[in-house]
Amino acid sequence: MADPDPAHLCVGVVVPSLAPAAWIGQAVANLAATGAHVVVRVVSGPATGGLHGWSRVLCAIGGARMLPDPDAAGPLSALAGVHVVDDFADVDVVFHVGVAGYTGAETAPMGVWDVHVSGWDTGCDAGLQETLQDDGAVDLGLRRVDAPGWLRPSASRVQRLSPATTRARALWRAAVLPARALGDLLARRDTDTPAATVPAHRPLSAAVVLRGSTRLARRAVATGVRRQLARNEWFVACGIDMAGPLPEWSRMTELVAPRDRFWADPFPVVDGDRACIFVEEWPYALGRGILAALEIQRDGTWRRLGTILEQPWHLSHPFIFRWQNETWMMPESSAAGTLELYRCVAYPLRWQHECTLMQDVRIVDATLHEGDDRWWLFGNIGDGQISTHEELHLFYADTPLGPWIPHPANPVVADPRAARPAGRLWQWDGRWCRPAQDCGVRYGRALVVHEVTTLTRAAYAETAVARLDPGGEGIEFHLITITLL
Repeated sequence: MADPDPAHLCVGVVVPSLAPAAWIGQAVANLAATGAHVVVRVVSGPATGGLHGWSRVLCAIGGARMLPDPDAAGPLSALAGVHVVDDFADVDVVFHVGVAGYTGAETAPMGVWDVHVSGWDTGCDAGLQETLQDDGAVDLGLRRVDAPGWLRPSASRVQRLSPATTRARALWRAAVLPARALGDLLARRDTDTPAATVPAHRPLSAAVVLRGSTRLARRAVATGVRRQLARNEWFVACGIDMAGPLPEWSRMTELVAPRDRFWADPFPVVDGDRACIFVEEWPYALGRGILAALEIQRDGTWRRLGTILEQPWHLSHPFIFRWQNETWMMPESSAAGTLELYRCVAYPLRWQHECTLMQDVRIVDATLHEGDDRWWLFGNIGDGQISTHEELHLFYADTPLGPWIPHPANPVVADPRAARPAGRLWQWDGRWCRPAQDCGVRYGRALVVHEVTTLTRAAYAETAVARLDPGGEGIEFHLITITLL
């Protein structure tokens, strides 16, 4: 049976005010944008997520907010397609958005759902405890009120120096959940997904704020010192004839760039006893990434072959693949707001622009996978409110040239600890595996390998099967890419 048309639905939304916080207004606007008929009812009581008491003190002490203010009030009357009512009648689904402790007596065929952020049950504001404890992510989702069930379990990235930024990220992420959940309900996607297990939150107190402020100050000082005394120095490590899919550090050959630059995002192409490794190259004097090619022999000797692509904007992640007996490259050009495709005309140094695959999108680490009957494209997408570390989007097409069709369940992963691609998919004991970056506490904290258990035009699912931590002896190491052949 075809999915219902949103235009035929009546969606009820419970809010705390006719001029609510901006994140609440955005949630209502997103629902109206689906084409559904949206009716809003106001209930009295404190608004969930509003800054007050010690939360306000902690956000003021921490670093400045790096996102638009989620608390700025705006009238719902300014939203097209939204109607204010005294009570609900014949609604198909109800969402509670930003109403503290409200359970209500509404009923609806598609359920009654509450936007929930970890900590709200104990009165702790969004993301503040996670920032103080350096947890890496704030868990959130839609909790069913009238029966067991969860929709869109997600996580928002912590900004470890700024409780105000962590909180704003979590609230803006919460704003997109009702509209996405409506799509899940229409498509009859799973509503029984369990929420993530999170540590118990304690209400903020003077003692908690004092200890937390001390942690933030120490963290800020350590970060400032590190930025003054050190610089990012990524390097490439290559393993030859490895026994398994996960690297053995003792058998890796390090390819360290000259002191005036670093290399990252390696993509190798093997040809007999040699391999070309295509990398992002960052000359410190230039201040942005270009793309280069290295060559390594089976005996471990290697050399730089030359620059393959430079643009006025930053380039990285030179994803290399073969198609129709030719070599192609899909580098990251999110700084230009595009995703481009290049064809090799003289291997490995000369490349020709073939086409623009996507425009006006900030997509990072785009990764292709050739399936049995179509091509798949994985990539993280961010905007002014959502970090590029947080949400994995999936697209499909008949060929790498597109057109690329967004997956209906996007984002298929919504967690900074598991979303961002870390190299091409590979087979491990007959299973397709997708490597991802854990960017919770920091960028490239670790690599997580996921088995792809479902990959269709209607659904996507994966489960973690391995984790690779960088270690390091007193040095802050990061991992961002692993590529197997």
